Amino acid sequence: MRKKLTIVIPQWQGGGQDLCTYYGAFALKENYLHTEPSVTIDVSTDDIGPVKNGIMGYDDILASVKSVNKVLEEQDPDKIFALGGGCDADTPCAAYLNRKYGGDMVVIYIDSHGDLNTPESSPSKLYYGMSLRALAGDCVPEYIDQLAQTISPTQLVTCAGRNLDPEEIRFKEEHNIMNFGVREIEENAADIAAQIKDKGYKHAYIHIDLDCLDPEEFCLMPLYEPDGLKCETLLKLVHEIRRRLNVVGLGILEYSGGSEDKNNPLLSELVKIGRRL
Repeated sequence: MRKKLTIVIPQWQGGGQDLCTYYGAFALKENYLHTEPSVTIDVSTDDIGPVKNGIMGYDDILASVKSVNKVLEEQDPDKIFALGGGCDADTPCAAYLNRKYGGDMVVIYIDSHGDLNTPESSPSKLYYGMSLRALAGDCVPEYIDQLAQTISPTQLVTCAGRNLDPEEIRFKEEHNIMNFGVREIEENAADIAAQIKDKGYKHAYIHIDLDCLDPEEFCLMPLYEPDGLKCETLLKLVHEIRRRLNVVGLGILEYSGGSEDKNNPLLSELVKIGRRL
């Protein structure tokens, strides 16, 4: 029997001294999960630690990854629905599933940013701009050692990116990473999903940073990037991917809403998808 884990990871330190995604993770849980059984990772709200190994709050972030790994090893799920927290919170979940399925998994990273910096190239030293590069095996060795199995760049598809640093662009070009812009997705989400399917992987992990969305339609996230996806288009893309691939993981990250936000149609549908993995 397949086992699914719903895990709430309110890790926030990757974004600097801003607790909005910490509280956002709990708001998602309280307002949208309802009676869905879940495990919540204990994350400190103390002031963020100093830069270490080129990463602000490094010790806090490493501690969170270890806590997530402990739960994953104990629960041994086949599918994971992750609610964050900052956009780096679900990295160990994707790594765990990559090991679970022997590398036969595409990571579909829907995010306005690249998250492909290294500690050396990052101008801010904020880890949420490095997490995808770490998942691909390029970060502090101590951190990489905590990931169950890193992905190869060929497993990666990026969607809706529109504010990338030079090193992130270089990395994507060097590895010829499959990439789809906002306009392409808006024009034909079904075709995008078909092209992802044609990469040849059976399983998929979908990472959704809510700043992929157009802030004129959805603004409950800490960073706004103009000209993003429409909510309807994001849902269509996810549904089209589910029609073609076995979605074994879904992460919803970078939410900054509160107790008053209880009936958002987009979040309701995304959570419903996560609950039905």
